[in-house]
Amino acid sequence: MSRFEAISIAFHKANFETREKFSLSEPDQSSIISTLTKAGARDVMILATCNRVECYWTYLAKKEVESTLREFIDVKQNVWKSSCRHMSGPAAAKHLFRVACALESQIVGDTEITGQLKVAFRRTQQLGTPIPFLDRVVSSALKAGKRVKAETGISSGATSVAFSAIHYLRSELSNLEAVNVVLFGLGKLGRNTCKNLAKHARSASITVINRDESKSDSAAAEHGFRSRSIDSLEATVRGARVLIVATGAQGYTVPREMVGEQQELLILDMSMPRNVDPEVGHLPGVTLLNVDEISAYAKQQLAARRDHIPQANAIVEEEFTSFDTWVQTQKVAPLLGMVAQNLKRYRDIELSRMQSEKDIETDSVVHLTDRLIQKVTNQVASYLRNQSGSVEDDMDVLQRVFDSQNGTA
Repeated sequence: MSRFEAISIAFHKANFETREKFSLSEPDQSSIISTLTKAGARDVMILATCNRVECYWTYLAKKEVESTLREFIDVKQNVWKSSCRHMSGPAAAKHLFRVACALESQIVGDTEITGQLKVAFRRTQQLGTPIPFLDRVVSSALKAGKRVKAETGISSGATSVAFSAIHYLRSELSNLEAVNVVLFGLGKLGRNTCKNLAKHARSASITVINRDESKSDSAAAEHGFRSRSIDSLEATVRGARVLIVATGAQGYTVPREMVGEQQELLILDMSMPRNVDPEVGHLPGVTLLNVDEISAYAKQQLAARRDHIPQANAIVEEEFTSFDTWVQTQKVAPLLGMVAQNLKRYRDIELSRMQSEKDIETDSVVHLTDRLIQKVTNQVASYLRNQSGSVEDDMDVLQRVFDSQNGTA
């Protein structure tokens, strides 16, 4: 775990405009993972959401990782330094646990982070980078997240950007009867928004548009919405009262000229980077909200969940302790094997001497001594895990003790 590191650019230190500059497309994320792996890194994962971009890795110097990231993220040095947080060892691992439990989300209790973390890990798996440590830390973090969601009420209320957007829509337009709502984009976020629209805005007249028309047709059929082709986007937007944008482009998919001069329009841009030209928000009839502004609305609902945060923190500590115990076990396993091997070697030497002098029941002696050896190694393991002041120092002492005895047994 001491080699596990993370670089995080998140909403805590970087506002929406700054995070836009750090956004990474899916091809860029894959390229970074491949580049770092070729440079010797292991356990590489990029986690990119609307409120964070994070890189996790082992076995490569921070300087080299930063250099690779800077090839894809073009920001000035002062912006990089003020926005980035570097963590290593247990701090990096515990941070990942807290992320998986939605305790580090802009909307505490965010229900989407689990799926986003799984997607990030799956991308690493598909690219073939070695993941001996990452596999365990991600699975342990997801287990903690599952417990937090099941055992606390931290995920009650408006706990995702998609859910919060629909609640904001309902608060602004109390009567949605026949209101024209257009959803543009049907990636993971768009699909979640579809479900929330179907559940909480059923009375509205909802149209879905996606570049891959088969996805919009499928979503429309599933939820009872209308599907329109990408070619009709501008005409559809001009007839809308509400536009929800969940596209994943690296540039503007809704330019200034797509919106009518006198059009009354509420736009919820859930994309990162933003996909609606900010100039659209200056039009007299337009209200334009970005991810941070939508999240701010959700934070107003946090009071009802705040009492559950201590319990969620306690679960993180409990699960992280279990994970750390596993790490320590892996660390001492080779030493315990060496201790057992040496004890058995001593036993075999003494047993051969005894056999040359008199008849003995070899099987009984072997069985008895194997049990004694197991008790000794268990005691050593227990000491190293629970009482040792420095596991590394004590392991080194034991290593030298047995090495010095190899020639004298």
